[in-house]
Amino acid sequence: MDYVIFDLEWNQCPYGKGKENPKLPFEIIEIGAVKMDGERNVVGMFHRIVKPVVYQHLHHRTREVVGLTEEDLQNGIPFAQAVQEFFAFSGGACMFGTWGPGDLTELQRDANKKYAYSAKQTLSIMQRLYETHKLLTYPRTDSRYISDDVVPTLPERLRGIMTGPYAAYARAILRAKPIPTKAIVNNQKVTDHHAIIPTEEPADLSALSPEERNVYDLVVRRFLAVLSSPCGYEEVDLALTIGKHTFYAKGKTVTNPGWQTVYGAQAALEEPEAEEETESQSFPVLTQGAKLAVRQVCLSPGQTKPPARYTEATLLTAMEHPGGQVQDQKLRRTLEETSGLGTPATRADIIEKLFDAFCIERQGKEIRPTSKGRQLIGLVPPDLKSAALTAQWEQRLQRISKGQESLPAFLIEMRKYATSLVRQVIASNAAYVHDNVTREKCPDCGKFLLDVNGKRGRMLVCPDRECGYRRSLSVQTNARCPNCHKKLELRGEGEQKMFTCICGYRERLSDFEKRKKAAGANKSDVRKYLERQQKEQASRGNSALADQLAKWKAQQEEDE
Repeated sequence: MDYVIFDLEWNQCPYGKGKENPKLPFEIIEIGAVKMDGERNVVGMFHRIVKPVVYQHLHHRTREVVGLTEEDLQNGIPFAQAVQEFFAFSGGACMFGTWGPGDLTELQRDANKKYAYSAKQTLSIMQRLYETHKLLTYPRTDSRYISDDVVPTLPERLRGIMTGPYAAYARAILRAKPIPTKAIVNNQKVTDHHAIIPTEEPADLSALSPEERNVYDLVVRRFLAVLSSPCGYEEVDLALTIGKHTFYAKGKTVTNPGWQTVYGAQAALEEPEAEEETESQSFPVLTQGAKLAVRQVCLSPGQTKPPARYTEATLLTAMEHPGGQVQDQKLRRTLEETSGLGTPATRADIIEKLFDAFCIERQGKEIRPTSKGRQLIGLVPPDLKSAALTAQWEQRLQRISKGQESLPAFLIEMRKYATSLVRQVIASNAAYVHDNVTREKCPDCGKFLLDVNGKRGRMLVCPDRECGYRRSLSVQTNARCPNCHKKLELRGEGEQKMFTCICGYRERLSDFEKRKKAAGANKSDVRKYLERQQKEQASRGNSALADQLAKWKAQQEEDE
């Protein structure tokens, strides 16, 4: 059987229908595919640009992501013709697949979407799961595939996660022999390390913190999903013509949930936009060319929204695929081949440095530039603000690796370039002005302190980096307001510390502690007690024998 891997590009806002202009449908404008044989050799390629019908101009977000021009769009072919040619290319028997195991960037995006974890926080949690608990493989990887030598270890890895909510899914995969791995095994796409997957170590979920449990859950569920059967569904596209206007609707019915059963209600975590693009609705039985009576026609006014602000998830995607910001095709290709801006291991630190330097700040999940950040962008030379510079340097480094260019000459040129940039900044008449200066002086150096928004609240910082003085003004806590149940903010120092809420609620820290103590044990206390009891019970028994018996039982069920 041939395997066809295809990708579609849409002309409209990628954040999903209803978030920008619900009156304009999502229209496919590009279809790309490759055909592979059973040995994963590429035997054919397909590419068509589709001319849209309703919205005949490139949306600004589409132009950034896809890189097409208005001319490309106008020279496209009709959608019906593109579909016919695609079916002729794919053949009669096809197997459709989905994503593979995750790399670090993908997991950071998922953790930010679902749990609002920062990229650095997710990396730190992954590192603990790798080093301390020995439950996950090496996390600093950009590969989504595994190599041939990992395949024999998959049964043991499945037995290692055969606990809690994962047991039934792992057992079902073990029974379905052989384990389906063709979509995730590719030696050529495994660089330094393979995709992040569970180890053979038996998982003790009670020993994990809530954050570790959440990230471990993301990895395990994806691992189980890619080893499960594909999801099958029927999709109906409806086009109704009234006079000179055509209206479109879509419906989707799942025939075989497949891997989606692993996620349950959160099956659309990986592709939330795709869920919004096709709304689930049912249609009566219709035939091509059928005529229906129009009962009512109404015009609903609306307006477009500006592009949504970046979150850490979308910013990681933009750093991984910055080609939409570069016009030159060769430079764009270089960025895609070299994994974009930074590496999976450094992108979290880059974002965190911008937070620490108060160039950007968080407001909920959104990332917003500060006044300092906006001013610095205005002061920076144009070359340093473009991803094209990274692509140019990557091209130079590639030529050096092939012996086509001298490394000493490149280093000398870089020093000259850095010197010229510094001189350019010094000669500039532009100046940076602090607009957040307070009238309170630093107790160490005497300079006026700056009022800034940190990661967890407001603070006063000294503008002199060598001084480094900082003092917290308010901290966002996990304590909840008894009136509106929103997170409380802790302000003040010493005995004057006070919880405040945006609804107007105020309470001293001492009174809060007395109230919580009088309330007795909370959910956290109960959970810790139960975890301690489980550990004590496990320590009284022969854990080694228990592990062997569990493996023997799993093996017996697999043989049945």
